[in-house]
Amino acid sequence: MKSFKFKNHEFQISLDGILFWIEKKIAIISDLHLEKGSSYASTGQLIPPYDSLETLNNLIKNLEKNKVSELIFLGDTFHDDQASERMSHETDLLFKRLIKTYKVIFIRGNHDNKLSIDGVICCEKYVLDGIHFIHEASKENINQVSGHFHPVASLKVNSKKITAKCLVHSENLIILPSYGQYTGGLNITKSPLREFIDVNSTIYLLSNKSVYKLPVSKIKNLL
Repeated sequence: MKSFKFKNHEFQISLDGILFWIEKKIAIISDLHLEKGSSYASTGQLIPPYDSLETLNNLIKNLEKNKVSELIFLGDTFHDDQASERMSHETDLLFKRLIKTYKVIFIRGNHDNKLSIDGVICCEKYVLDGIHFIHEASKENINQVSGHFHPVASLKVNSKKITAKCLVHSENLIILPSYGQYTGGLNITKSPLREFIDVNSTIYLLSNKSVYKLPVSKIKNLL
């Protein structure tokens, strides 16, 4: 994990892309896209429809390693509005275990904008201590934490090109990487994501073994 300050609060980003708000005991996760595999499989695409089970098993395992009492999901928790109906019995039990174990806030995303779950807070925006938790980054002058773009960064190391998920940290915003097993990524050099990155931004690159802090101002070989 790698720690950093945002608006005078301490946060940590894990290898798998969970953002922990330390003092609040909150875990923030974005873009699980549960049941993306079954959505693709239903159209004849040969993708194993077991992504949701793997995503939730990994999430629960990593949450249990940390002292967390609340979860904020930043949208696109489900791949579509019918996703929950396609979940296997085992996956459904894991999902229900999550929402029974923790206080859960679901931000609606563009894939699950009709999301409604009994007993769970589902909203377009959640504000805590002046920080706005939203699905897609905004140009408004607000302190914000979002997802949506599935940011990745490519870095040249000698003659090799390494591409990995990353977290974007600027003065007033954090953009989280996607958490789901079948989610792709948008490179930070591509529009519209690059519009939220400037010379003062920091990229946290998530590798299999470590989180690397990369200030944009010092990266000469960022693609």
